[in-house]
Amino acid sequence: MKLRLIHRRLAPWLFILLAFSAITGIAYRVGKKWFGVDKEAGNFIMGLHTGEWAGSFFSTLQILAAGLGLLFLLGSGAAMFVKSKSRQPMRLFHRLLGIALLLPLTATALTGMAYKIGEEYFGISEETADLLMDIHEGGWLGKELKVYYVLAVGLGLLCAGLLGLGILLPKKRRAA
Repeated sequence: MKLRLIHRRLAPWLFILLAFSAITGIAYRVGKKWFGVDKEAGNFIMGLHTGEWAGSFFSTLQILAAGLGLLFLLGSGAAMFVKSKSRQPMRLFHRLLGIALLLPLTATALTGMAYKIGEEYFGISEETADLLMDIHEGGWLGKELKVYYVLAVGLGLLCAGLLGLGILLPKKRRAA
């Protein structure tokens, strides 16, 4: 099966999981920083983001599915980027957004998975956990800018996904 076909078949299903992760990640960070969301509500949102509401095993499964799925979409998208010659505007914007977000989304996926697996199964140190979260949520930019990093990466992921879904629609339905 060709890479493009696998990418197109998996992407809509993975987008559901990735959109949920992006929305809850944005809601947590923006809610905390700009709207003063209290600890209880923040923990609830984070529980949704990590899948903790369904227990440790499901949480690990959710994070691995989202992270590995995102890495597959980024890798297959990058491989297709090199070969693609399409000038269709929606496809072009999807490709350019994907390339622009390649590094931050890769870092986000890898650090999110490493944090979860490291804490859950390997008992990583607090220092290592803090480093992974600093990378995951843009803390390396400083306290004031990490909310913008989460917002940019999360909204970028949502936009790239919606553009990708738009590409999959039949041409007649797109024009209507």
